Amino acid sequence: MNRFRAVVASVAVVVGAAIGAACGGGERDIPTPTPTRPGPLPANLTTITVTDFRFQPLSLQVPTGARVTWTFRGNAEHSVVGMFNGASIDSGRMRSGNFELEFTAPGTFSYRCGVHGDSMQGTVVVR
Repeated sequence: MNRFRAVVASVAVVVGAAIGAACGGGERDIPTPTPTRPGPLPANLTTITVTDFRFQPLSLQVPTGARVTWTFRGNAEHSVVGMFNGASIDSGRMRSGNFELEFTAPGTFSYRCGVHGDSMQGTVVVR
């Protein structure tokens, strides 16, 4: 089973992803992110800023094992929603703070803002 880890600030949530959908899928844990008080982030993170109704950068390429952090800023609520490796991802609505995912398998994570839909989209390509 591939493992995919979602972390919101310092709270970890482990998501199991099934190997080979053709084999009948498998059990999946869906992360339930919990906002935490803001704090310093480790220096080895790749950051996507969520502000002014856009994700910056829109597309990001990272190696397998990289942790990507979405940093929310501004007055409007936004979220990060999508599917990766068979697991549903949802950061929950946030105005400020951080949402972090660790990508432990190659693939493409196409995501959007759950509040603003197709007008706010982005992609993380994991090599």
